[in-house]
Amino acid sequence: MVIIVTFVGPAGSGKTSLINAYGSWLRKELFLRISLVNFDPGVEYLPYKPDFDIREFFTLKEIMEKYKLGPNGAFLKASEMIIDYLDEIFSREPFSNIENYDLILIDTPGQMEAFIFRPSSTLFFRKLEKLSKPIIVFVIDASAIQTISDAVTLWFLGVLTQAKTGLTVVPVINKIDIASNVELAKLIVEKPEELFKLAKNYSSEGLISEVVPELISIALKTKGAYRPVMVSAETKEGLEELHFLIHEAFCSCGDLT
Repeated sequence: MVIIVTFVGPAGSGKTSLINAYGSWLRKELFLRISLVNFDPGVEYLPYKPDFDIREFFTLKEIMEKYKLGPNGAFLKASEMIIDYLDEIFSREPFSNIENYDLILIDTPGQMEAFIFRPSSTLFFRKLEKLSKPIIVFVIDASAIQTISDAVTLWFLGVLTQAKTGLTVVPVINKIDIASNVELAKLIVEKPEELFKLAKNYSSEGLISEVVPELISIALKTKGAYRPVMVSAETKEGLEELHFLIHEAFCSCGDLT
């Protein structure tokens, strides 16, 4: 059965570069049949050639001009328009012939809230579930983590993604080649309880200093059985570990701890 992987994460987390690197690695190292899909109508350059590209139907620029919208409004409109095109989308490659592929990798907009937290994503993922068992890779930008609150905030975006979609979400820490505080990112995935010790010395005042320990407590309750996978699309580090994690999550037969 084909493995369908949707890459989700905040703007700048490196989803597109990671998909390109991972897809190339799968082809060269494992000789697998890979399909790459772009669902970001706002992207101007892709490092890969997609088998399906949402820009065949509309682009962010076209929506902005037609409906007199700014970028944020245009992304919301694009999310609504995806619903109108769902049947046609799934009549195209690779969805119409999934038996021809081993993995389908789906790129999503950097403005993840305009896609994941809108009704269109629910309909989209329900369609995918009729084809296979979708896996979501939540990409965490390690270079964006400087403080405990950074780590906890990014972690909770992944938790909310799982709550919204009801699908298996695996966290992946990207850009480790340029990150200055990889350990914080690793702790929130692997050992959130260790952050309690650091939170006691948290120097910020006000609401955030009170909220962070509470969020860490919730992180403990929502922590999945996932080992942290550290990757770099630039150096190709960790791509094999990423593949093992995706495969284990898909078949639900491996030890993810």
